[in-house]
Amino acid sequence: MGVDDAFALALALSSPELEVVGIATVGGNVPVEQATANVGRCLAALGLGRRPPIGRGLDQRQADLPRAAHVFGEDGLGNADLPVPPDQAWEDALGLYERALAEHSGRLWIVCLGPLTNAAALLKRNPELMARADRIITMGGAVFCPGNVTPRAEFNVYRDPEAAAQVLGSGLPITLVPLDVTRQVAIDESHVARLAASGSRAGRALAQMTEYPLARGSDGASGRFLIHDAVALGVLLWPELYLQTQMAVQVRTEGPDRGRTAPAVGRKDLPCVRVILSVQAADLLENMLERVCRESFVV
Repeated sequence: MGVDDAFALALALSSPELEVVGIATVGGNVPVEQATANVGRCLAALGLGRRPPIGRGLDQRQADLPRAAHVFGEDGLGNADLPVPPDQAWEDALGLYERALAEHSGRLWIVCLGPLTNAAALLKRNPELMARADRIITMGGAVFCPGNVTPRAEFNVYRDPEAAAQVLGSGLPITLVPLDVTRQVAIDESHVARLAASGSRAGRALAQMTEYPLARGSDGASGRFLIHDAVALGVLLWPELYLQTQMAVQVRTEGPDRGRTAPAVGRKDLPCVRVILSVQAADLLENMLERVCRESFVV
Protein backbone atom coordinates (compact mmCIF):
# COMPACT_ATOMS: atom_id res chain seq x y z
CA MET A 1 0.00 0.00 0.00
CA GLY A 2 2.12 2.79 -1.40
CA VAL A 3 1.01 6.05 -2.99
CA ASP A 4 0.53 4.52 -6.44
CA ASP A 5 -1.73 1.90 -4.81
CA ALA A 6 -3.72 4.81 -3.34
CA PHE A 7 -4.21 6.26 -6.84
CA ALA A 8 -5.47 2.89 -8.09
CA LEU A 9 -7.82 2.50 -5.12
CA ALA A 10 -9.20 6.03 -5.58
CA LEU A 11 -9.75 5.37 -9.27
CA ALA A 12 -11.55 2.08 -8.62
CA LEU A 13 -13.82 3.54 -5.96
CA SER A 14 -14.57 6.60 -8.13
CA SER A 15 -15.71 4.44 -11.04
CA PRO A 16 -19.45 3.67 -10.97
CA GLU A 17 -19.10 0.83 -13.46
CA LEU A 18 -17.03 -1.14 -10.93
CA GLU A 19 -18.16 -2.89 -7.77
CA VAL A 20 -15.17 -3.29 -5.47
CA VAL A 21 -16.05 -6.36 -3.41
CA GLY A 22 -12.86 -6.51 -1.34
CA ILE A 23 -9.37 -5.13 -0.78
CA ALA A 24 -6.63 -7.60 0.15
CA THR A 25 -3.28 -6.40 1.46
CA VAL A 26 0.14 -7.93 0.86
CA GLY A 27 3.64 -7.11 2.04
CA GLY A 28 5.60 -5.02 -0.45
CA ASN A 29 6.34 -1.31 -0.25
CA VAL A 30 5.74 -1.64 3.51
CA PRO A 31 5.17 -4.65 5.79
CA VAL A 32 1.71 -6.20 5.57
CA GLU A 33 0.68 -4.79 8.97
CA GLN A 34 1.40 -1.26 7.76
CA ALA A 35 -0.22 -1.96 4.39
CA THR A 36 -3.41 -3.08 6.15
CA ALA A 37 -3.47 0.03 8.32
CA ASN A 38 -2.83 2.12 5.21
CA VAL A 39 -5.95 0.80 3.50
CA GLY A 40 -8.07 2.10 6.36
CA ARG A 41 -6.17 5.39 6.43
CA CYS A 42 -6.59 5.78 2.68
CA LEU A 43 -10.30 4.93 2.62
CA ALA A 44 -10.99 7.47 5.37
CA ALA A 45 -8.90 10.18 3.68
CA LEU A 46 -10.46 9.67 0.24
CA GLY A 47 -13.94 10.11 1.66
CA LEU A 48 -15.59 8.28 -1.21
CA GLY A 49 -18.23 6.65 0.96
CA ARG A 50 -17.58 3.12 -0.24
CA ARG A 51 -15.85 0.93 2.37
CA PRO A 52 -15.28 -2.54 0.95
CA PRO A 53 -14.18 -5.30 3.33
CA ILE A 54 -10.44 -5.48 3.97
CA GLY A 55 -8.44 -8.69 4.03
CA ARG A 56 -5.05 -8.87 5.76
CA GLY A 57 -2.79 -10.89 3.51
CA LEU A 58 0.67 -12.36 3.60
CA ASP A 59 4.20 -11.01 3.66
CA GLN A 60 7.26 -12.56 2.11
CA ARG A 61 9.35 -14.79 4.36
CA GLN A 62 12.78 -13.58 3.30
CA ALA A 63 13.86 -10.88 5.74
CA ASP A 64 16.41 -8.92 3.68
CA LEU A 65 14.18 -7.95 0.75
CA PRO A 66 13.96 -4.25 -0.16
CA ARG A 67 11.03 -2.06 0.84
CA ALA A 68 10.22 1.33 -0.68
CA ALA A 69 10.56 3.87 2.13
CA HIS A 70 12.95 5.87 -0.04
CA VAL A 71 10.11 6.35 -2.55
CA PHE A 72 6.96 6.52 -0.41
CA GLY A 73 8.22 7.42 3.06
CA GLU A 74 8.37 5.22 6.13
CA ASP A 75 4.59 4.84 6.29
CA GLY A 76 4.10 4.11 2.58
CA LEU A 77 1.70 7.03 2.06
CA GLY A 78 4.18 9.87 1.80
CA ASN A 79 4.38 10.37 5.58
CA ALA A 80 1.02 12.13 5.27
CA ASP A 81 -0.89 12.90 8.44
CA LEU A 82 -3.62 10.31 7.95
CA PRO A 83 -4.93 8.61 11.10
CA VAL A 84 -6.04 4.99 11.26
CA PRO A 85 -9.84 4.89 11.75
CA PRO A 86 -10.64 3.64 15.26
CA ASP A 87 -13.30 1.28 13.89
CA GLN A 88 -11.14 -0.31 11.20
CA ALA A 89 -11.60 -4.07 10.97
CA TRP A 90 -10.19 -6.73 8.68
CA GLU A 91 -10.39 -10.44 8.03
CA ASP A 92 -8.15 -13.10 6.53
CA ALA A 93 -7.35 -12.17 2.93
CA LEU A 94 -7.52 -15.70 1.54
CA GLY A 95 -10.95 -16.15 3.06
CA LEU A 96 -12.02 -12.86 1.51
CA TYR A 97 -10.76 -14.04 -1.88
CA GLU A 98 -12.60 -17.34 -1.56
CA ARG A 99 -15.89 -15.69 -0.62
CA ALA A 100 -15.63 -13.18 -3.47
CA LEU A 101 -14.83 -15.90 -6.02
CA ALA A 102 -17.70 -18.06 -4.81
CA GLU A 103 -20.22 -15.19 -4.87
CA HIS A 104 -19.08 -13.69 -8.18
CA SER A 105 -18.00 -16.81 -10.06
CA GLY A 106 -17.07 -16.03 -13.66
CA ARG A 107 -17.47 -12.27 -13.17
CA LEU A 108 -14.74 -11.37 -10.68
CA TRP A 109 -11.64 -9.52 -11.85
CA ILE A 110 -8.67 -9.72 -9.49
CA VAL A 111 -6.28 -6.77 -9.77
CA CYS A 112 -2.92 -7.60 -8.14
CA LEU A 113 -0.93 -4.45 -7.42
CA GLY A 114 1.86 -5.94 -5.31
CA PRO A 115 3.86 -9.16 -5.08
CA LEU A 116 1.83 -12.24 -6.01
CA THR A 117 2.27 -13.91 -2.61
CA ASN A 118 -1.47 -13.97 -1.82
CA ALA A 119 -2.47 -15.16 -5.29
CA ALA A 120 0.06 -18.01 -5.24
CA ALA A 121 -1.10 -19.11 -1.77
CA LEU A 122 -4.73 -19.16 -2.90
CA LEU A 123 -3.80 -21.00 -6.09
CA LYS A 124 -2.10 -23.68 -4.01
CA ARG A 125 -4.95 -23.92 -1.47
CA ASN A 126 -7.92 -23.83 -3.82
CA PRO A 127 -6.97 -23.98 -7.52
CA GLU A 128 -10.51 -24.90 -8.62
CA LEU A 129 -11.94 -21.79 -6.98
CA MET A 130 -9.15 -19.58 -8.30
CA ALA A 131 -10.08 -20.74 -11.80
CA ARG A 132 -13.46 -19.02 -11.39
CA ALA A 133 -11.86 -15.58 -11.80
CA ASP A 134 -12.85 -13.93 -15.07
CA ARG A 135 -9.41 -12.31 -15.37
CA ILE A 136 -6.37 -11.53 -13.23
CA ILE A 137 -4.58 -8.26 -13.91
CA THR A 138 -1.16 -8.02 -12.30
CA MET A 139 1.24 -5.10 -12.19
CA GLY A 140 4.76 -6.45 -12.29
CA GLY A 141 7.77 -7.44 -14.29
CA ALA A 142 10.06 -5.79 -16.79
CA VAL A 143 9.79 -7.68 -20.06
CA PHE A 144 11.75 -5.62 -22.60
CA CYS A 145 13.08 -2.84 -20.35
CA PRO A 146 15.47 -2.60 -17.37
CA GLY A 147 14.18 -3.32 -13.88
CA ASN A 148 13.83 -0.91 -10.98
CA VAL A 149 15.40 -3.03 -8.23
CA THR A 150 18.17 -4.68 -10.22
CA PRO A 151 19.12 -4.09 -13.85
CA ARG A 152 16.74 -6.91 -14.82
CA ALA A 153 14.11 -7.18 -12.07
CA GLU A 154 11.00 -5.19 -11.18
CA PHE A 155 10.12 -4.67 -7.49
CA ASN A 156 6.93 -6.76 -7.17
CA VAL A 157 8.34 -9.79 -8.94
CA TYR A 158 11.72 -9.49 -7.22
CA ARG A 159 10.12 -9.72 -3.78
CA ASP A 160 8.46 -13.06 -4.59
CA PRO A 161 9.60 -14.54 -7.92
CA GLU A 162 8.44 -18.01 -6.93
CA ALA A 163 4.89 -16.74 -6.52
CA ALA A 164 5.09 -14.86 -9.82
CA ALA A 165 6.33 -17.98 -11.61
CA GLN A 166 3.49 -20.08 -10.16
CA VAL A 167 0.75 -17.61 -11.07
CA LEU A 168 2.05 -16.67 -14.53
CA GLY A 169 2.56 -20.34 -15.32
CA SER A 170 -0.85 -21.45 -14.06
CA GLY A 171 -2.76 -21.12 -17.33
CA LEU A 172 -5.29 -18.76 -15.72
CA PRO A 173 -6.53 -15.76 -17.79
CA ILE A 174 -3.81 -13.26 -16.84
CA THR A 175 -2.97 -9.79 -18.08
CA LEU A 176 0.54 -8.63 -17.15
CA VAL A 177 1.12 -4.86 -16.86
CA PRO A 178 4.93 -4.49 -16.68
CA LEU A 179 7.28 -1.54 -16.23
CA ASP A 180 7.46 -1.36 -20.03
CA VAL A 181 4.07 0.39 -19.99
CA THR A 182 3.80 1.85 -16.47
CA ARG A 183 6.94 3.93 -17.07
CA GLN A 184 5.06 5.71 -19.84
CA VAL A 185 2.65 7.40 -17.40
CA ALA A 186 3.94 9.97 -14.92
CA ILE A 187 2.34 12.82 -13.04
CA ASP A 188 4.13 16.10 -12.31
CA GLU A 189 3.52 19.26 -10.30
CA SER A 190 0.80 20.45 -12.69
CA HIS A 191 -1.23 17.29 -12.14
CA VAL A 192 -0.77 17.48 -8.36
CA ALA A 193 -1.85 21.12 -8.40
CA ARG A 194 -5.02 20.10 -10.22
CA LEU A 195 -5.72 17.41 -7.65
CA ALA A 196 -5.12 19.82 -4.77
CA ALA A 197 -7.35 22.52 -6.28
CA SER A 198 -10.19 20.18 -7.15
CA GLY A 199 -13.49 20.12 -5.34
CA SER A 200 -12.83 16.47 -4.62
CA ARG A 201 -11.76 15.26 -1.19
CA ALA A 202 -10.08 12.32 -2.91
CA GLY A 203 -8.09 14.67 -5.15
CA ARG A 204 -6.86 16.71 -2.22
CA ALA A 205 -5.88 13.57 -0.27
CA LEU A 206 -3.91 12.18 -3.21
CA ALA A 207 -2.14 15.52 -3.67
CA GLN A 208 -1.06 15.41 -0.02
CA MET A 209 0.25 11.84 -0.32
CA THR A 210 2.13 12.64 -3.54
CA GLU A 211 4.26 15.50 -2.20
CA TYR A 212 6.88 13.14 -0.76
CA PRO A 213 7.44 10.83 -3.77
CA LEU A 214 7.20 13.71 -6.24
CA ALA A 215 10.00 15.58 -4.48
CA ARG A 216 12.23 12.52 -4.76
CA GLY A 217 11.34 11.61 -8.33
CA SER A 218 10.81 8.26 -10.01
CA ASP A 219 13.38 6.18 -11.86
CA GLY A 220 16.02 8.82 -11.20
CA ALA A 221 14.03 11.68 -12.76
CA SER A 222 13.12 14.51 -10.41
CA GLY A 223 9.76 16.22 -10.54
CA ARG A 224 7.82 13.20 -11.78
CA PHE A 225 6.01 10.32 -10.11
CA LEU A 226 5.15 7.05 -11.84
CA ILE A 227 1.66 5.81 -10.95
CA HIS A 228 2.33 2.16 -11.81
CA ASP A 229 -0.74 0.67 -10.11
CA ALA A 230 -3.23 3.17 -11.52
CA VAL A 231 -1.99 2.23 -15.00
CA ALA A 232 -2.83 -1.41 -14.21
CA LEU A 233 -6.31 -0.46 -12.96
CA GLY A 234 -6.86 1.54 -16.14
CA VAL A 235 -6.66 -1.67 -18.20
CA LEU A 236 -9.96 -2.70 -16.66
CA LEU A 237 -11.64 0.68 -17.23
CA TRP A 238 -10.34 1.81 -20.63
CA PRO A 239 -8.88 -1.20 -22.50
CA GLU A 240 -9.09 0.67 -25.82
CA LEU A 241 -6.19 2.88 -24.71
CA TYR A 242 -3.75 -0.03 -24.42
CA LEU A 243 -1.71 -2.10 -26.87
CA GLN A 244 -1.24 -5.72 -25.88
CA THR A 245 0.22 -8.94 -27.17
CA GLN A 246 0.26 -12.60 -26.17
CA MET A 247 3.39 -14.40 -25.06
CA ALA A 248 4.75 -16.90 -22.60
CA VAL A 249 6.77 -15.29 -19.82
CA GLN A 250 9.48 -16.99 -17.80
CA VAL A 251 10.33 -15.79 -14.27
CA ARG A 252 13.84 -16.34 -12.91
CA THR A 253 13.70 -17.38 -9.26
CA GLU A 254 17.36 -17.43 -8.23
CA GLY A 255 20.84 -16.23 -9.04
CA PRO A 256 21.82 -12.83 -10.45
CA ASP A 257 18.69 -12.82 -12.65
CA ARG A 258 16.33 -13.31 -9.68
CA GLY A 259 13.03 -11.59 -10.48
CA ARG A 260 13.63 -11.24 -14.20
CA THR A 261 10.56 -11.66 -16.41
CA ALA A 262 11.61 -12.54 -19.92
CA PRO A 263 9.80 -13.75 -23.04
CA ALA A 264 9.91 -17.55 -23.08
CA VAL A 265 10.52 -18.08 -26.78
CA GLY A 266 9.97 -21.68 -27.80
CA ARG A 267 8.78 -22.77 -24.34
CA LYS A 268 5.68 -24.76 -25.26
CA ASP A 269 5.36 -25.91 -21.64
CA LEU A 270 4.50 -22.37 -20.50
CA PRO A 271 1.06 -20.85 -21.20
CA CYS A 272 0.68 -17.52 -22.92
CA VAL A 273 -0.49 -14.46 -21.00
CA ARG A 274 -1.60 -11.06 -22.25
CA VAL A 275 1.20 -8.52 -21.91
CA ILE A 276 0.48 -4.79 -22.10
CA LEU A 277 3.15 -3.00 -24.12
CA SER A 278 2.02 0.63 -24.44
CA VAL A 279 -0.73 3.08 -23.54
CA GLN A 280 -2.06 6.40 -24.75
CA ALA A 281 -0.64 8.13 -21.70
CA ALA A 282 -2.19 11.58 -22.11
CA ASP A 283 -5.68 10.13 -22.55
CA LEU A 284 -5.25 7.82 -19.56
CA LEU A 285 -4.11 10.68 -17.32
CA GLU A 286 -7.01 12.87 -18.44
CA ASN A 287 -9.53 10.09 -17.82
CA MET A 288 -8.04 9.31 -14.43
CA LEU A 289 -7.93 12.91 -13.20
CA GLU A 290 -11.43 13.66 -14.43
CA ARG A 291 -12.71 10.56 -12.66
CA VAL A 292 -10.93 11.20 -9.34
CA CYS A 293 -11.54 14.97 -9.30
CA ARG A 294 -15.14 14.48 -10.46
CA GLU A 295 -14.85 17.37 -12.88
CA SER A 296 -13.74 17.88 -16.49
CA PHE A 297 -10.50 19.43 -17.64
CA VAL A 298 -10.62 23.09 -18.52
CA VAL A 299 -7.94 23.87 -21.08
